[in-house]
Amino acid sequence: MAKSSVLIVGAGALGVVTGYHLHLAGAQVNFLVRPGRLPALQEPQTLYCYDDHELKRFSEYQAYGSVAEAAAGSYDFVIVTMDGATCRGQEATELLRALGDAMQNDHSVALISGVGVRDYCRETMRLPEERVIEGTMGLLSYQTDRVALPLNPPTNPEKLAQASIAYKHMGKNPGFMVVNKPARAAKAFAELYNRSGVSKCSLVGAKLYAMFASSIFAVMAMFDLAGWPDAETMAKDRDLMTLGSAAMKEIMRLPEFGFAGKIASLFISPRQLAKNNAKMEQDCLPVDYSAFNKFHHGGKVREQDIGVLRHSLESGRAQGKSMPALSELLDRYERHIRV
Repeated sequence: MAKSSVLIVGAGALGVVTGYHLHLAGAQVNFLVRPGRLPALQEPQTLYCYDDHELKRFSEYQAYGSVAEAAAGSYDFVIVTMDGATCRGQEATELLRALGDAMQNDHSVALISGVGVRDYCRETMRLPEERVIEGTMGLLSYQTDRVALPLNPPTNPEKLAQASIAYKHMGKNPGFMVVNKPARAAKAFAELYNRSGVSKCSLVGAKLYAMFASSIFAVMAMFDLAGWPDAETMAKDRDLMTLGSAAMKEIMRLPEFGFAGKIASLFISPRQLAKNNAKMEQDCLPVDYSAFNKFHHGGKVREQDIGVLRHSLESGRAQGKSMPALSELLDRYERHIRV
């Protein structure tokens, strides 16, 4: 069997951790990054794994600073790790066009990890439906030089200090999730990823994935408005818990999420949401759930999150739904950010 080859666009936490697991799966891993990022990739990447509190060394990869250089290779998958807001920017759009041009005459499949931009990326790259899949990491990962999270036991601070990337699988959650259509491409990626033996890729339905990816940002907005407290403190804010759970229900009940969305919305209430938050907090340990989200959703991908909430609001209104809870939550959130 020929060795699979993967090009990962971006070498942040998502790109490096995904690349590491694909390397363990036997793939040839390549990175496409800005020229200024190349020096950091000349040295082996050191990852701290919260699962076993050991350091992982990752050096078996090739890095390129331009599409022209990367295009000399042949790839089974091209993984775009830019978030949804970044993908729509001018620089990223030009990059996507160049990548698409390079992919026109081969068999490679594009995997888009940004939320809500699969169609935008496919159209920009001019690729057929069967060659574009959507998915993202299911684990926590971050660049250690960008944020210092609280050190909860049994974290090894000495080893963590040696790493540039840290990551953690949450409970029984998969390391990666991919929408199950187009089926052939999605299945092929999952099978490749699962060969790592240490991280799993799950296939999920498109409506379920979109519903979760849309409604979860209402929870992030709640925590941001409250100042990123722990789950127990968040549960005591009855106003935000009521508003946030109502906004989630409105999103889940959008027609595009079908019957599954209606059923899922029946299980959302302030009390159940509090339980969900507490479970997530526990599953993330020893990574601090709120501190991680403050860094990630309160800064790094906040613009993407807001864009997804706006899209849900616009979709509902276009279909004759008033969406009062989501409207109020989004209004309060945007005013909060401007302060």
